[in-house]
Amino acid sequence: MKRIINGFEVDWASERVFAEQQTAPNYGYLFEVSADRKRIVRCVHISAIGGDSDNPDRDAEVLEKDARQAVEEFLGYERD
Repeated sequence: MKRIINGFEVDWASERVFAEQQTAPNYGYLFEVSADRKRIVRCVHISAIGGDSDNPDRDAEVLEKDARQAVEEFLGYERD
């Protein structure tokens, strides 16, 4: 099930979870989750979408924390 959480569109991507920032600068984050789908194991991929950033590496790092929080909330909804 796809959800919008804290400005990220979050959805399953096979056995992983993808979170895409909905406002510029846009980044997509792919997270590996535990087998029980209760926690994030690691971020396996970050991709810039659109290239609207002056400092892409810094933005991607800062926004990863927000994406991680959105995915954790998504996993909580999936358990309920």
